[in-house]
Amino acid sequence: MVEFALVSPALLVFLLGVFQLAWALHCAASVRWSLETNARSLLLNPATTADQLKSAMLSQLNGVADTQNITVSLAADNTTPNAPMTRASSVYQTHLSIPLLPQQALTFNAQTEVPAP
Repeated sequence: MVEFALVSPALLVFLLGVFQLAWALHCAASVRWSLETNARSLLLNPATTADQLKSAMLSQLNGVADTQNITVSLAADNTTPNAPMTRASSVYQTHLSIPLLPQQALTFNAQTEVPAP
């Protein structure tokens, strides 16, 4: 009983930390998947704006990630003149709040490239 009383707080903090980190990684992977999926719309409609891309992403991410902490941008990538590309990128920020430990800010970046017409 004494051993359990000594170990259980550390075990509980460890389990909560693992759960929160896994949830943050799941949300970041969901944002990356949504970016890659919705960036394909640039092939069909090259006039798609970053705001339109973000709204399409947020409709897919409803209830998964904190949608207020997502930023989306589009940029032309003309480093290869024969194959112009459009780069879509997103930044997702979240916080880990593990009891007895200081709060940690996490930032996840994702980007994908789509051929420009």
